[in-house]
Amino acid sequence: MGVIERKEREKQARRQAILDAARECFFRNGFDATTISHIAETVELSTGTLYLYFRNKEEIYVSILEEGLDILYTLMKKSEPPHATAREIVQGYANAYYQFYTDYGQYFDIMFFLRRPDKQILLEGELKEKLERKSLKCLSLLESAIKQGIAEGDYRVVNPYEASRVLWGTMNGLMLIHEKRTEEITKQKLPRLIQVAVSLLLDGIRAKKD
Repeated sequence: MGVIERKEREKQARRQAILDAARECFFRNGFDATTISHIAETVELSTGTLYLYFRNKEEIYVSILEEGLDILYTLMKKSEPPHATAREIVQGYANAYYQFYTDYGQYFDIMFFLRRPDKQILLEGELKEKLERKSLKCLSLLESAIKQGIAEGDYRVVNPYEASRVLWGTMNGLMLIHEKRTEEITKQKLPRLIQVAVSLLLDGIRAKKD
């Protein structure tokens, strides 16, 4: 390995170490209470060195969310059975999202900092656009599956954009109820409830057969 390649590899490793440390800080302390100094101390770097990699805390936060959304997208793609019906694809996506929630819980929790009304994180311009592109990439898979079901005659003609957001929002809602423990939803019950919710919603748009 040449000098240039080694330096680039070291740079990427340090950048990843910063993101790993920041993820722990955000998960433990929340976005507002986490500072650049906290992250630098956790990763054992000076704040000056950290600023060589990221402009501010918001950029670090978005980079972590991008990591999480990339993981979720990969899980969703891997869940697609070969030659599957639209219904099987959507159910696979639901299973993938549950796997993301259980296996990558820190990413899930950090994602929803953005949704908390008491903790507004203002993302503007390039950072907001980057995050929206990543989010839409995952949602587009669900939207495409619904379009497939309509094209195959399994679903009646509905707005795929709206239907995909309803499905996504329902899954998020069940997971957040479990997080808050506002109802008796155990980890054993949650995957079953997600599948029931998906089935009910898909049955609601099923095409009537003559």
